[in-house]
Formats: sequence, structure tokens, C-alpha cells
Amino acid sequence: MRESLAGKRVLIVRLSSLGDLILVLPTFKALRDRYPDAYIAWLVQDSLKELLEGTEGLDEIIPVRLLSVTDKYASPGRWFQGFRGLVQGLLETAKIFRQRGFEVVLEFQGLMKSALFAFLNRKASRYGFRNARELSPLLLNRPLFIRDKGRHAVDNYLQFAAHFGCPTAEVSFPLHIPKEAQDRMDRLLASHGLKEGEPLIFICATARWQSKFWHQEGFARVADELVERYGAKVLFSGLPAERAYLDGIRARMRHGAIVAAGLTGIKDFLALLRRCCLYVGVDSGAMHAARALGVPVVALFGPSDPRWIGPYGQRGGVVRVDVPCSPCNRRRCRERTCMLEITPQMVLEEMERVIGRRSPLAEPRGA
Repeated sequence: MRESLAGKRVLIVRLSSLGDLILVLPTFKALRDRYPDAYIAWLVQDSLKELLEGTEGLDEIIPVRLLSVTDKYASPGRWFQGFRGLVQGLLETAKIFRQRGFEVVLEFQGLMKSALFAFLNRKASRYGFRNARELSPLLLNRPLFIRDKGRHAVDNYLQFAAHFGCPTAEVSFPLHIPKEAQDRMDRLLASHGLKEGEPLIFICATARWQSKFWHQEGFARVADELVERYGAKVLFSGLPAERAYLDGIRARMRHGAIVAAGLTGIKDFLALLRRCCLYVGVDSGAMHAARALGVPVVALFGPSDPRWIGPYGQRGGVVRVDVPCSPCNRRRCRERTCMLEITPQMVLEEMERVIGRRSPLAEPRGA
């Protein structure tokens, strides 16, 4: 007999990353709609808690201080800091879990570190994927679901909602963008010369994985074509550490562009995306945010599998080359053949299929 969540205290465990948090939101929404009297909390990496702030129906955000040790900026010293932070986070959250008395834990991440947090709720029913990584299912007492990478991550996560009797036919992403964030970004764009009615296109040239990077010349050519074909303003965004790389793309362009790296928080970043009429870039959290906000996507894929992690709910929009080693899911690669064999012409042709060469771009969202 399936367990009901009516009146239960439920903990969602999905610590990171930004894109994956977004992909879990439809499952949260389905659970909340089906069980309005359940208490639902979300355990998340503290650096990403802003994404969840203001989410309608989310009763509590429990942030935990963790460092990412798998991205391209991680150093050997960061591994030690990350382990120390994990131990400290476990100790701190153990006390919170005892106070909250969660009865059901939904472990979406499928790693040992996330399963350790779930395991701290010893008396709870702990659900997760039975084919998850790093022996993490051993710490669950309800490893019921199969993570099938032949279908999209959103649909895999929705297994949790379906198990508890939630309708899953309609998928929505309850991203909250406060008005003050939108107002700040409107002022930022106006200060860079964005005129009323002028199309704005978001270009994401960076990712957490080194293996997902394309090349600066390609993005410069695509950006120039967007300006010339559509009279659009081009916006680059990223982390503060990526500013120099993005400035290098702008320097290779014939036309100007806005580089907002380091100027925005997470809500500001979402507000910028909502104002855009097209996303062009690599597979990243920004791509998932764009689709959650209804922005059309043209995404370059190499080491990752678009069947699992592509632009959700959109036909087309994927640019990739057929090489034997792709997708490999490797974070680092010396050759990056799968990415570097993508040409600007391939990107532009896919863009034409998504939005049309002569069709006017839609009005900026949030205008």
C-alpha cells in the first residue's frame, strides 16, 4: 500500500546544482498541490538557497554549508575543506532533523553525501533511486525508483510524485522572481543601452564542467549574427571568475554586448533570463532556468546526454556532433572533440529551426 503524505513532515534532499534544483521543482509542485496540509522542507547547499527563497508552498529551506569539489575551479586544498564542511554540515543538520521529526525523506541527488543527510532521519521513510551512485541506496529504506537516463531527469524525478498519487501530466516550474530583482535588472539593462522593444538574447558560454566549453571565436561569430539578423542586444552572464573569459568573447565581436558576470545574484540572474527572448549556449543551469521560464533554447551538447538533461518541453534546440565517445559524462577532457567539432553554422541553423530566420523575435519577457 502506498504511503500518503497527508499531514506528514516531508524533507526534500537535493543539495545542488542550480540546474538540478530547478528540475526537481515540478515534483515539489505536484506534491504540494496534492498534499496542501503536508509540511515540506528542502535541504539545499547554502550558496544556492536563494533560488528557492519565496517558492510558493515551500514551508522551510534548510541550508547546509558545503563546498563544490567537482567543478573546474576546485583545487586539492578545496577537497579537504569540502570534507570538513560535509562533516560539520552533518552535525549541524542532525540537530535540526531531531527537532523537526521528518517522517518522509525524498532523496533526489543519489550520491553518498546526500544519502548521509537522508540517513540522519533514521525513523523516516527514506525514498530514492535504487540504481543511484556511490552505494547511496544502502542508506535508504525505500530505494524504489529507477533512474533511467534514456528519459529526461524531470520525468525521472516525477516518479516520486506519481508514487504518492500526484497528477504529473501538467508540469510547471514555480520559480519565484521578486519585483525588486526585476526592477534592478531593468535598470541595469537600460544603463547598457537596451531600448524599449529591443530583443535581448542570453548567451551562456561557460559551465561547471571544463569539458562543456566551446570556443570564444564560435560564440563571437554567433553573437554577431544574432545582432545583424535580428537587431538584438546580446547578454553574457556567468560567475565573477568567468568575467575575463566572457570579456574575451566580446573583444572578438564586431558588435557590442553586455557582460553581466559578477553583477547579479541568483534572483537577478533569473530576472535577466526572463527578459530574454532566446537562450544560446552550452548545457548549464542557465539553460534549465531558461526553459523553466519559457524561453526558447539552442544548446550545445557534448559530454552530457540531451535525452537525460536536454531543454525540457521543447522540440529541437540541441546542437551536437556524432562522435563515438559522446556522451561520456566526463567533467574534464583534453581533446573536447565533441564540442570543438560543433561549428557556428550548425548553431545558427538550429537557431533558425527554433525561431525562424525571418520571423521577428518575441517581445522580451517581463517588459
